[in-house]
Amino acid sequence: MWFRVLPLLAGSRTQAVSARSIWAVCALVVFADVNSARAQDAAEQQQLFQQMVRSPANHEVTFAYVKVATARGDYEAAIGALERLLFYNPKLTRVKYELGALYFRLGSYEMAKRYFKEALASPDIDAITKERIETYLPDTEKQLQPSRFSGFAQTGIRSQSNASFAPGGGVLRLGGQDLALLPTARQKSDINWFGLVGLSHDYDLQNQRGDIIETRAVGYLTEQSRLKDLNVGFVDVSFGPRLALAPELLPGVTIKPYVVGGNTWVGGSSYFSTVGVGVGVKVPVNDKFTFGPDFEWRRSDFRTTDPVAGFNSGDWYTTSLAASWNIAQQIKLDARGLYRRGDSAFAFQSFDQWAMEAALTLEFGPPFVWMSRNWSVAPFVRWIETRFDAPNPFIDPLIARNDNQWSVGALFNAPVTKNFGISAAVQYDKTNSSLPNYRLENFSVMFGPTARF
Repeated sequence: MWFRVLPLLAGSRTQAVSARSIWAVCALVVFADVNSARAQDAAEQQQLFQQMVRSPANHEVTFAYVKVATARGDYEAAIGALERLLFYNPKLTRVKYELGALYFRLGSYEMAKRYFKEALASPDIDAITKERIETYLPDTEKQLQPSRFSGFAQTGIRSQSNASFAPGGGVLRLGGQDLALLPTARQKSDINWFGLVGLSHDYDLQNQRGDIIETRAVGYLTEQSRLKDLNVGFVDVSFGPRLALAPELLPGVTIKPYVVGGNTWVGGSSYFSTVGVGVGVKVPVNDKFTFGPDFEWRRSDFRTTDPVAGFNSGDWYTTSLAASWNIAQQIKLDARGLYRRGDSAFAFQSFDQWAMEAALTLEFGPPFVWMSRNWSVAPFVRWIETRFDAPNPFIDPLIARNDNQWSVGALFNAPVTKNFGISAAVQYDKTNSSLPNYRLENFSVMFGPTARF
């Protein structure tokens, strides 16, 4: 979701190449460290396995083996070890809880429910384990229902250094001439209230193929403290079936045709709306890596006659490729690249657009044992280059608009209870453009409570 609701950061072409090189080097260093740690963990797991074979009833050795195997994502090995331990002592409440959690990660919700229930029924269950089971058991039972509804909501305060998104140089170009912006039109900071809601509904068709009907919706709303004409509202909804493509030949591969539409409001008035169709494919390579291409067409309808507006009504054609990699138990990389073609009635409002975006989510245990969900921090980066087909004669008849945009920042999520928590984000945005009208930068901080249901 962060891909769709966060603003953008840009730099010049040189900055873009340099930044990409830096991120590539950082990625290589991170992955090299991960591979080195994996090799060490594999050796440790093998050593613990030999000890466990020699002493099958030794709880501490088995738990150490399960910890290493789980961290490596080898859930089947961890489950085998725990079930072997349970065979020697069927009354181990902790083992039943761990088995439920592992089966939940594997998507075996019937088995997860069984072990969670058995652990809850144990007379010696401690308060912390009971709280953790009561956190995950409703999620487990929900996955076994044909109709599954879930959602996420956040509200809070956001501070921006350039809430008006005014050109950073204080210059506006019109008709090829640079004009100084009036003091009232220059960069202004502001604080706003915001609300963000994401809703999800899956309806299981209960056939042997595992087909479901997916409905997704996201909404965003702001209320500025001073710049009331820049209040923003946004809603986007998609609907379509996710179908097994070829269950026997390509197990797990799904295809989803869908319809999609949305609307954006600025200053209390509708600014533009979209409607369209798309199709996406999801390919699970293994239990750690998933990727999928997507194609989408949208008809955009802008309610503006402003000749200097960057975009106007037309057709948007978007091709993208997304990937998700569970690097380790608590490390996940999400990335997406896309190309978009926008065709408008005027060449100066038609464009080609390329984008790359990625987020690395790092989970870690909460500071208090009574908190049942992990906390996380997710640094992210996004780059977009937009090239318009022709110069806009109302701005500059000789220079076509070419924008390079960058966003970097980090999201922090801290669940306090099973349903409520706190979230925060810091973000820096920069746009470097061939036209001074669109050169800007903005630093923002947001903070507020969250809820999941």
